[in-house]
Amino acid sequence: MSRAVNHRERRREICATSIGLFAKFGYEDVNFGMIAKACGLSRTLVYTYFKDKRAIFNQAIFGVTDAVDEKYKALSRSDRTADAKLREMCTAVFALLFDNREFLCVIVDHLCSFRRKGKLPVDNIMRHTLGLKRIVHSMIVEARHRGEYSAGLDANRATELVYSQFEAAILRLAVSGKAVISDLIEQTGELLTAFRAVPEGQTRN
Repeated sequence: MSRAVNHRERRREICATSIGLFAKFGYEDVNFGMIAKACGLSRTLVYTYFKDKRAIFNQAIFGVTDAVDEKYKALSRSDRTADAKLREMCTAVFALLFDNREFLCVIVDHLCSFRRKGKLPVDNIMRHTLGLKRIVHSMIVEARHRGEYSAGLDANRATELVYSQFEAAILRLAVSGKAVISDLIEQTGELLTAFRAVPEGQTRN
């Protein structure tokens, strides 16, 4: 009797193997034949899971962003302070970036390829970038509304400052590979502390 195939796991394996090939050879130079061979499957079988390379690339993006969305939903149900929830959200994002550092190399290389060709960035990447910014922005607005952050804090500028920490992590992981997650979390924590409201009668150090 043949063993039942776990199709979800197979899709995950094909995606992970493809990302490894994209990172090693570059997205443009990888074809379905290479992917199928690396997976030990026929090209026809791989096509039953993904219609093309773009579908595999998108699946990898969705895997990361879905994890971010699920974390945000869980934190939204929490009764912790808004500041504590944002700090945990940032820690979760850094963890995801470190867990997907190989894919980050693929994304950065792919974006550079689009830039060289004078094309616009990949829609999915930009859409999910905006999605993460919206999450951070909503959490900052919540903290300001609760009086945890300064009433005069510009939520848009604060969002860009927090997001710049993620961008710094991406560049360090994709370009130099030299990044320490605890350092990034600490630096972002110091930034969020600077957002806090100063109790009446006190001055910020």
